Order: sequence, then C-alpha cells, then structure tokens
Amino acid sequence: MSPVNPREALATEALRLHQRYHTELIERFSVCPWAKPARLAARTRAHVLIDASCESELLKPILDEWAADESVDVAFLIAPRFEGDADAFAGWAASIGATHSDVFLTAPFYPQVSEPAGSIQFLRQTPDPTVQLVRRVRLEEIRAQDPPHYTDIFDVDLRKLEANEAPCEVAVSVVAHNERMIKREGRAEIQAIVDDIREDRARTYAKLLPLL
Repeated sequence: MSPVNPREALATEALRLHQRYHTELIERFSVCPWAKPARLAARTRAHVLIDASCESELLKPILDEWAADESVDVAFLIAPRFEGDADAFAGWAASIGATHSDVFLTAPFYPQVSEPAGSIQFLRQTPDPTVQLVRRVRLEEIRAQDPPHYTDIFDVDLRKLEANEAPCEVAVSVVAHNERMIKREGRAEIQAIVDDIREDRARTYAKLLPLL
C-alpha cells in the first residue's frame, strides 16, 4: 500500500467539505438559486491552496485558465491553511479579484462570523476560507432581465428559477429569500448544519495538518 500524500489528501478533503457546504446548505435551501444548475452543467471550478500563504501572482496561471474558459461561470479558491482573520482574508480576496476584475467579481467566504451577523455573512460560513469568483458576463445577463423594481423571491416558482426559466419581468431579491428562509427554518437549525460540517473538518484536518 502506497503512503498517503498529505498534500493530496488535504486537497481531496477540502473539496469534500466544500461540497458538503454547498449541497447541504446552499443548494438545499436555494440560498443561491443558480448554484445547483451551474454545478450540474459543469460550469463551476474549485482549486485548493495547500500552502499557508500564496501570493496572488502565483495564482495567475489558474485564474488565466478560468478567465479564458467561458464555460466557467463560478469558481472557488479554497484556503484551508490561511493564516489571518476575516478582515485579512477579505483583503487577500480583494487582491485576487484585482488581477482579473474585468472578468470576475469576487467575494470572500469565511468560517467564523461575529455576532450579530446579517443573513449574508451568516450563510457564508464555509468550512475553509474561500474566495468565490463569478463571471461578470453571467451576472450582467441576469441583471439585464430586471426591471427597476424588486419582487420577493417567494413570489417566483423556485423550480422555474433553478431551471433558468424565471420570467424576465421579475427581479428576484435573493437576500429577501434568504432572510425569510432563515426565519422559517430557524437560525439554530441552520447553524447546526454549519457546526456539523465544522466538526467534520476538525476531525479530518487533525489527522492531516501535522503531516504537512
């Protein structure tokens, strides 16, 4: 039996935890109604940064590849060993975004949130610090459907929305949906899902990180 490569094992486990977060939280509750269709259509990518620190310039080949591939609508950079707090990570995410700001919009996702946290921050409790990149063209296509008013997402058939069949005259408020979802499901119940994934991470990484 060949010995386990801890770097490869960490990348595999980080991707597994990332997928748990997306299927058990984001997709289950339609936090982002386009997340599941993008995944099923193979229009997402993810890359795990194994080292504790990584300069944005070193990520250029990966970002260049994603930017050039028009089938990539959403991508994730996962940094399980990032050293720094949420503000430091937000700054690092901004530096990543600056390298390809003409192609992608970026957003930082961080495991811990301060209290009281708004719905956006609360639902962004990823297992590992994560930078999300969304192709600008896709966002512009969605926004082009919007009239200058906003309708609560519960007035829209989510099945049609997930199938990209939302009526063009409706501008969906995802934030409103998420706030109502949290109220309906219960903040404690959603946090329990996050905590279960977090405990999974702690158990898994306790075996791997000492080997790096």
